[in-house]
Amino acid sequence: MNDSEIPMTGGRVTAGVVRLGDTIRRPITSDRSRAHTLLSYLEQQQFDGVPRFLGIDERNREILSFLPGSVPRELGHFHDDQLSAAAALLRRFHDATASLLSDEDSGTEVICHNDWGPPNAVFVDGLPTGIIDFDTISPGLRLWDLGYSAFAWLDLGNPDYTGDEQIRRLFVFAKGYGLKQCSAAAIAAYAVARQTALALSGKTQGNADMAAWAEAAAKWTVLNVTERLAPTGYGLTARA
Repeated sequence: MNDSEIPMTGGRVTAGVVRLGDTIRRPITSDRSRAHTLLSYLEQQQFDGVPRFLGIDERNREILSFLPGSVPRELGHFHDDQLSAAAALLRRFHDATASLLSDEDSGTEVICHNDWGPPNAVFVDGLPTGIIDFDTISPGLRLWDLGYSAFAWLDLGNPDYTGDEQIRRLFVFAKGYGLKQCSAAAIAAYAVARQTALALSGKTQGNADMAAWAEAAAKWTVLNVTERLAPTGYGLTARA
């Protein structure tokens, strides 16, 4: 490794990521053509919240522009301004990707990041301003991505929060995305779907800890959030 290459630690999917000057060098371990197409397209759209794809180096590593800032290593507590900014950035990302869909992507709305949480966010001055890591992108529904994002950013399922507080924070997140409060019920329902899917994935992969965590989070979210956002609770519906 070149002495000027600085290892970027904390990644959970791709090992061997380094910083070289103002670029990130990332080993290519699978087909990255979709991610490269997306990043190039977002550059054409002048979307400034993602790295630029700069090509492939002599060691078959993708070259990405470096986004300055800090990246949280884990989930944690994020205040209202951070939640709102995270949701607003996701909205901008979704809006910018909508026109990239092809006829083969019928039934979808946008390109979903599918892992938009604090560990994939670049913070500047305390707010998330950049999105990184596009290993899991795919065409999908806005709510599918919003469900996972709310799960990650609000840490839904963490019993340190009350149901009332998480419902309030969910309203903040929905508003940050540009939705009315009534959409919080739909986001929460999709959060449970994503938690349940993660639990199943953990079981399939033999990751019992992840499966148990996600399963417990789904049960907590149903009991403390989704059931209370039903029409008999807060007078809300799943309509946007």
